[in-house]
Amino acid sequence: MAEENRTRSKMIRLGRILRLFMEKEKITVAWLAGYFRTTPRTIQRDLMLLKESGFPLHEEKKGTYGFSRDLVKNLEVFDDTELALMVALKNIVGQLGKPFQKAADDVLDRLYDCVTSMPVFVKIDDAIPMDASFINRMVKAIREKRQVGFRYTGNKKTHDVQMEPYRVVYYGGFWYLIGNEPVTGILKRYALDKIKDLRLLTSGFKTIPENLDSVLKESANIWFAEKTHLTVTVLVDSQVSHYFKRRKMFPTQEIREERPDGSLVVVFRVGHFEAIRDILKSWIPHISILEPEEFRRKLLAEVKDWVAKQTAAA
Repeated sequence: MAEENRTRSKMIRLGRILRLFMEKEKITVAWLAGYFRTTPRTIQRDLMLLKESGFPLHEEKKGTYGFSRDLVKNLEVFDDTELALMVALKNIVGQLGKPFQKAADDVLDRLYDCVTSMPVFVKIDDAIPMDASFINRMVKAIREKRQVGFRYTGNKKTHDVQMEPYRVVYYGGFWYLIGNEPVTGILKRYALDKIKDLRLLTSGFKTIPENLDSVLKESANIWFAEKTHLTVTVLVDSQVSHYFKRRKMFPTQEIREERPDGSLVVVFRVGHFEAIRDILKSWIPHISILEPEEFRRKLLAEVKDWVAKQTAAA
């Protein structure tokens, strides 16, 4: 509890430091130490954390810092607690690498815009709660290219895992670890909340696949794949076809045909049929699976099974 309180106090202090830099052109370390009743060394560590998190602080002369306000957007609209949260998010994401940092900056930019235009509401799914120290250890393993070992509890059993950790990713409210399993050479995915007894091993690995981030970007969910060699062709009814024309329901969506009655023939490229199955289910009864036949039969069987259960429960 004491450690939690210290962390909370530190993050609030960081948020207030940002607020002060928005009000003053220059601030000295000595002044900040007196303002917060702490030591200059503590303030120096705070300023270094802010810089490492991506905030545009610069030392104009020894002990005196400035803040490039033109490089950030509308920080004044946030309260101290929200500013502290932004610092924490930017610091954690920054440790995951440039692709994640850029993605986080883009999200924060959109949030700034939403906050400053109050009629806009953005709903973000709540995530499975995670222990920050656990995330930090995982990030440490990725940055140092060290293999990890852990116990994993799946749907049926618990087993030991050893892998090369590549990325921590977030999809639909769940956090996952993506990495290579040296024994099989297969790229695996594991839900972080099901990982226990995490260990950083002495054995390392050389590289993270260069195309991994682009593969993740092309996926709408955790069922990503390096090769999208499977295609699913769907007929979309005219009643809902305008949704598919206005935005892609899946990153690889392609409209092959617009029919005279307003319906669409849409093709999706996937690496696993699971990647598109639940998305298509959400559009029943306004879609028909044209091909492949095996996928059509399996989806139809699932729907029939659901109808039978509903009939029995009525």
